[in-house]
Amino acid sequence: MKNVRIWFEKKGAARYISHLDLTRNMARGLKLSGLPVWYTEGFNPRIYMTYAMPLSLGVCGERECMDIRLTEDVPLEDIAPRLNAHLPAGLQALEATEPVDKFEDIQYGEYQLFLEGDPAVLEEQLHTLFQREEVLVLKHTKKGDKEFDIKPDFQNAQLHPQEDGMLLELRLPCSVNGSTNPALLQEALKRHLGLEPYGAITRKCLLLQDFSPLR
Repeated sequence: MKNVRIWFEKKGAARYISHLDLTRNMARGLKLSGLPVWYTEGFNPRIYMTYAMPLSLGVCGERECMDIRLTEDVPLEDIAPRLNAHLPAGLQALEATEPVDKFEDIQYGEYQLFLEGDPAVLEEQLHTLFQREEVLVLKHTKKGDKEFDIKPDFQNAQLHPQEDGMLLELRLPCSVNGSTNPALLQEALKRHLGLEPYGAITRKCLLLQDFSPLR
């Protein structure tokens, strides 16, 4: 039995694929690829797959990953091409590696949030927002909705003006103990300033406690 970590990207129209449908597409691709994947035991055997911090619907991912198990040795460099032959547009396997870190060790996600509009105006609006003592938004949790102050997570965002908007680089909590969705910043702009700029979110990678990338 060999553990394998498959790195993949989820872009374009695929960002609107739910996690359940992502799992179905990956299972179908693995089955059609002919790779000797290991199935769970029991009354309803399924291909063993486990994911690191699933993406929210509508968020692109540049370096996502899932772990599988193989019952026979296969060269790691052969796995991604065989899987890609059976994946839909927007989903692409990048490479396969041997897992080094545990998914439970993930602590942060590195994101880019693009806000459309006049960059000078957006910079002023963001500055105004974070001048507030608190930046409260309504966050949905398993225990219900509650007020959440996003200022500590977002106030150190790096701003990069673009021709048609503002690109924010964010490092946000992302772990089994809780995560902060970049879209909460858009919620804050709407709630506190009455603004609704179009936003596009991309997760660049997942990080460990020391901010090194997951391996």
